[in-house]
Amino acid sequence: MYIPHAFQETDRPTLLQFVRDNSFALLVTTGYDGIPVATHLPIELLADTDGQFQLVGHLAKANPQWKLLGQNRPALAVFSGPHSYISSSWYDHVNVPTWNYLSVQITGRTTMLTDGETLDFLRQQVDRYEAHSAHPVSVESMTVDYVRKQMSGVVAFRMTIDTMQGAAKLSQNRDDKNYQSIIAELRQTGNADAEKMANVMATRRPTIDK
Repeated sequence: MYIPHAFQETDRPTLLQFVRDNSFALLVTTGYDGIPVATHLPIELLADTDGQFQLVGHLAKANPQWKLLGQNRPALAVFSGPHSYISSSWYDHVNVPTWNYLSVQITGRTTMLTDGETLDFLRQQVDRYEAHSAHPVSVESMTVDYVRKQMSGVVAFRMTIDTMQGAAKLSQNRDDKNYQSIIAELRQTGNADAEKMANVMATRRPTIDK
């Protein structure tokens, strides 16, 4: 993806943590007719037996995109974080409006999981998202027949991490006065994403008054 130099995020641990924290992604593949196909789905960052990080997820078997996966076919996974409109009126000088955002894009090759691997993955995924539930459930709490029936309707895959690019467009190219003004204005919008963006900006540039 196109990322101006000032907004490039290149620290690998930071990028990997972003993927963990923003796991609801967009999976993009190219159809046999050359037309892109995309699905929104949770994709997990997991380590393989050699300690190498990979992406793992699953699609509904009713979703024809799964037929475009496997056999080391290429794919693109897009992970998005907080984002918000930045008004021209928030500067002390004439400036065009813009949009601040956080994003990571990963390209790699896909292979399909076996039934055993799929079951292990689903256990991990359910446990992760049930961890903060008042009454957590698990795959083990369901009957074997029920789990098998549900698994017959999904196709799980893994994806290598061949390239990883991160964009952190956070008004880094503004002076402290305008940077602080943007944070203050974001907090006044009453918008949840704008508040998250303000928090990220304040954390990334801690020298200013939060």
